Amino acid sequence: MQLLEPKIRKNGFDYRLIKKGEKAYIYEQWDDEFEFTVAYEVFKIKIEKEKLVFGDLMPEREVFPGNEDFGKWAWTYRTLEKAEQRYEHIERGLLSDEEQESEDIDEDTELLT
Repeated sequence: MQLLEPKIRKNGFDYRLIKKGEKAYIYEQWDDEFEFTVAYEVFKIKIEKEKLVFGDLMPEREVFPGNEDFGKWAWTYRTLEKAEQRYEHIERGLLSDEEQESEDIDEDTELLT
């Protein structure tokens, strides 16, 4: 299975791995041009099964969330402290099914579009 890389480039930002657990990740969203932390992204580990794409077999792999996943199984926080709180809730299995699938965003969370 392919694991997520410790450094990912997406949507004009660099993402750097902060923490990985059994159920969740924390990545720092970094603006390389202006050299500052934009936010911290916390998300549940999701696995995409092996599949055939245009005749090529794609291996089973971990998936980095897309914009549409935020508020469902991925969240963005301005502070590492808030990100770590969500991370711990995921790791400990403290999120209800409704909370995991909810599109409601708490006041410290922003959707990135």
